[in-house]
Amino acid sequence: MSQPPNQPYYAVESFEPMRSLGFLIKRCGALMAQIAENEFHSQPISFTQWIVLMKLRFHAHLSATQLSEEIGHDMGALTRLVDSLERSGFVRRERSQQDRRAVEITLTAEGRRQVEGSIHILVDMMNQLVEPFSSSEVDALIAQMQRMLAHLQNHIDGVHDPRPAAERPVSDFIKPTRPRRKVAASRTPRGKGAGGNS
Repeated sequence: MSQPPNQPYYAVESFEPMRSLGFLIKRCGALMAQIAENEFHSQPISFTQWIVLMKLRFHAHLSATQLSEEIGHDMGALTRLVDSLERSGFVRRERSQQDRRAVEITLTAEGRRQVEGSIHILVDMMNQLVEPFSSSEVDALIAQMQRMLAHLQNHIDGVHDPRPAAERPVSDFIKPTRPRRKVAASRTPRGKGAGGNS
């Protein structure tokens, strides 16, 4: 049943998990991660480690905070993850060129070879997962998810970027998702009017 114009889609009395975008996205993501971890059982790295390498493949330098936000790990778990990748020679920590006090994480040549050599595992898996759907259905789903991603990022940033998500750089979506600060309204001094004179 279609919604009347300007009518909110969700209602308190009819809200349920299986129609909640948040629940469906999170549950699909969790199941896909489980499947991917199984696919990576024969690899020298886990799927979670591969995700870190893949993030760095598309964005050469990321802070630990950015990586933590991106993969949904707390800083303690992320530190252990990066430590293991650094011991294996897949990543290295280095000082930021913009701020020498900050430390960024970047791929090594060996890390790049590892992540690129494993992409086929994810490609094969994703092709199996979308097999029940037509190409046009997959294209439509991806387009809608990209649009949702851009909408959520704009909401976090407090700005509106009219460009479609597919045309925006990956760096737009790889940054800490800190809540917006509320700017206090300026107060007019007592006894002063809008023009500054009473």
